[in-house]
Amino acid sequence: MFASLLGGIGLFLLGMWLMTEGLKLAAGGALRAVLESWTRSAPRGFLAGVLITALLQSSSAVTVATLGFVNAGLLNLAQAVWLIIGANVGTTMTGWLVALVGVKIDVAALALPLIGLGMLGRLAFRGRSRLFGAGQAMAGFGAFFLGVGVLQAGFADLLGDVGHLVTEDVTFIGLGIALAVGVVVTVLTQSSSAAIALALTAAASGEIPLVMTAMAVIGTNIGTTSTAILAALNATPAARRVAMAHVTFNVTAAAGALVLLSPLLWLSAWLTAGFNPQGETPTILAMFHTLFNLLGALIMALMGSRLIAFLQRRFVSAEESLARPRYLDPTLAPVPALALRGLVLEVERMREAAFAIVLRRRAAKHAGAAMDEGQLQPLGREIRNFIGKMSARPLPDTVADALPDVIRAVQHLEEIERMSLRLRTPPAGIVAASSSWERLRQALADSLEGPGADAADLELACTRLIETAERAYQQVKTDLLRATARGALLVGQLDGALDLADALRRCAELAAKTHRRLGPWEGHPDTAHEEAQRQAAAE
Repeated sequence: MFASLLGGIGLFLLGMWLMTEGLKLAAGGALRAVLESWTRSAPRGFLAGVLITALLQSSSAVTVATLGFVNAGLLNLAQAVWLIIGANVGTTMTGWLVALVGVKIDVAALALPLIGLGMLGRLAFRGRSRLFGAGQAMAGFGAFFLGVGVLQAGFADLLGDVGHLVTEDVTFIGLGIALAVGVVVTVLTQSSSAAIALALTAAASGEIPLVMTAMAVIGTNIGTTSTAILAALNATPAARRVAMAHVTFNVTAAAGALVLLSPLLWLSAWLTAGFNPQGETPTILAMFHTLFNLLGALIMALMGSRLIAFLQRRFVSAEESLARPRYLDPTLAPVPALALRGLVLEVERMREAAFAIVLRRRAAKHAGAAMDEGQLQPLGREIRNFIGKMSARPLPDTVADALPDVIRAVQHLEEIERMSLRLRTPPAGIVAASSSWERLRQALADSLEGPGADAADLELACTRLIETAERAYQQVKTDLLRATARGALLVGQLDGALDLADALRRCAELAAKTHRRLGPWEGHPDTAHEEAQRQAAAE
């Protein structure tokens, strides 16, 4: 008996896996194309989630794919949330397959031919991925229905042995146990579809009260959140927000189903009466599963924008925190001098972050990877957008004169970040080849620190910083070439050493140029105050 139940679950899961992987192969790049292009609005994203999950028969596969696309930046939070909601509605198709096909027909008459034809297709189309995948999916459908048949037989034996323990009396403890069973089975199998199939095949016996199996179905919705939670453990903050949205939706739908349990069961029986005159429990449960997931979708439609706004503030990484402007308040735009002050403060924050990146990468043992690039780019875009809004209205001469310098400072900082990818701690052999390495490193440190607010001539002080870095670089370059000529430095080491020296010089030059561009506009709050007073007097 227990061997039949275990084997039935195994066949069901095997069939689900074969179907999902086979349909992915058969779809080719269509799945990715749909996820990218069909999610531009909330209704389209919801519909895409429903259709793809109904096709793949796995909300877990769609959830994990969605998390991957969010990690890759292909989907934003709003798109992913509606895709997840649609996936949860689409996964109810499994219940309908079990209720309308799996428990009503001769399983062997359907399942065995599907498995045979599907595996023949895999053999015949081994070199053609789409047809190969279609054959695998067909075999998966066969294994799916065969698993349902084995589960039916196993539950018939089980209820024959312990049926006397099942009574029509429903208690709160019994309902709680049924809910917990749905959660646990889903977590253990990592498949809400498998847990739904178990619940519906058990219900097909007619020995278990409808309300008990309904509680188990609700439990599957809660248990399936474990897939998203596990997938998001080491994911990006954006993916963690999507996982939290998935948990929120499933728990909300489950809570709605618990509160409206009796009305939803009555409505399910009434809606299925037209094509289910015998009132078969599996069909009623399939309708119940669909209805309470649609109820959850309706609740999310009402609170979705608030949920997304709430999640945007959670799991924020250092990079995302940096990308969010701190001083670029839109309310400053009508007062140009105040807007300039906020703009300068934001660029100062960007400069602090850029210089910290340089210091961190200079101390690293290896050069940075390309994937580390671009931390400052989102903030740079926000600054440019703010400048564009400022420029859309007439500006005082002082503000108009400052904007080119601010833009150039932002460009220098973005270039510094790109150059810093080449920085690292030079190996001992390369350091020994030139005594001027320390001078070059000190030149970079001095440029990062800047000439200071008390510099009498900012232009002259910055020019001297650039010249100092250039002289140190030229000396290091000369020493490296001579060391290579003497054989003290390997030719293979020369290019890397010269590249490192050039990166140190370029970072020093760009840092000095940033100070030169930004310096004249720093620390002048009186100008903004006077401008604000003039604006207020004019009004």
